[in-house]
Amino acid sequence: MTNPKAILKSKEDRRLLRGHLWAYRNEFAKLPELEDGDIVDAVSDAGRFVGRGFFQAEGGIAVRLLADSDEQVDDALVARRIARARRYRETLYPNESVYRWVFGESDGLPGLVADRYGHVAAIETSCAFYVRQAERIANVFLADEQILGVRFQSGNQVQRFGEVPAGVDVTSFGVTFRVNLEKGQKTGLFLDQRENCMAAAPFMHGARVFDGYCYAGQWGLHAARAGASGVTCVDTSQPALDMARANAELNDAADKFIFVNSDVMSALQNGERYDVVIIDPPALAKARSQTQKALGHYQSLNRDAMQAVSPGGYLVTSSCSHFVDEADFLEMLKRAARAVQRPIWIVDVRGAARDHPVLMAMPETAYLKCATLRVF
Repeated sequence: MTNPKAILKSKEDRRLLRGHLWAYRNEFAKLPELEDGDIVDAVSDAGRFVGRGFFQAEGGIAVRLLADSDEQVDDALVARRIARARRYRETLYPNESVYRWVFGESDGLPGLVADRYGHVAAIETSCAFYVRQAERIANVFLADEQILGVRFQSGNQVQRFGEVPAGVDVTSFGVTFRVNLEKGQKTGLFLDQRENCMAAAPFMHGARVFDGYCYAGQWGLHAARAGASGVTCVDTSQPALDMARANAELNDAADKFIFVNSDVMSALQNGERYDVVIIDPPALAKARSQTQKALGHYQSLNRDAMQAVSPGGYLVTSSCSHFVDEADFLEMLKRAARAVQRPIWIVDVRGAARDHPVLMAMPETAYLKCATLRVF
């Protein structure tokens, strides 16, 4: 069967031929009449085949590419990509049952995210291409004997296949979490920071720790496991604090925790000092036009965080805004350090966990920055 052809403007094929998987709407000279999620071939203005993918009716991205050759896009292709993704995670974490199973573009399934929580796979997408075949995709996961249920979410629409509880208790890198599959953010946990939590563990022994934007308490719980003397968890969401408290109780560590419903910057400005301050805010730049404003907010936040660190202590600070690149993030931290006039080391700069691999042709997949600083 011949697929419809979407014709790119002159020279707009170059980035795609180098491996980028997003073809933007304004890069096409002609788009055929298509339904949301239809398969389409992207071709150059000279008629050269560039890639095969699916059409998106809304947003800046018109086509997400699935293949760079004359490869059939069908259930078998999706199944192969899911299986390949699983083999990589098994290599990384042979004894773990919690990980990012499919990381969209990097795993050759642009626009699809799947996390494993024990016997449940939690899938998120905004793409009609995947929604159309939700049951078939779920069956690929359910074919794995360790998976008993699949939760498939697109926007506010949720489909459940197999045995899908409202929540599940899982253990990740020695810490147990009660994952709320129905009311949690993202798929339930922020798995991209798990390895960063482990990397920061040496600084936690005996420390008084501030966990800002704590959500379910992941950073604080890893700090407590590494020997922190006390952890103050701060968030403006009471449901998040309730989850963090429940997780602290689940790990028999509730006596080490204080939970504060507050704006994080206000909490950092109250005069308390901590041996380790952790700030992991939500994305502050959700569009390129918001980047400069976001950097200003990051600078103020990190300035207050540096002031709250006891001399010789540590600041672990993150940005998950992919519009803020690593160079801009580090430059922002330098400006914050100058504002507090304290000597500061850069101890470590890391990205997302290895189950979030970066596709070299797509810098957008390297969205997370996590820096550990020593503040004197």
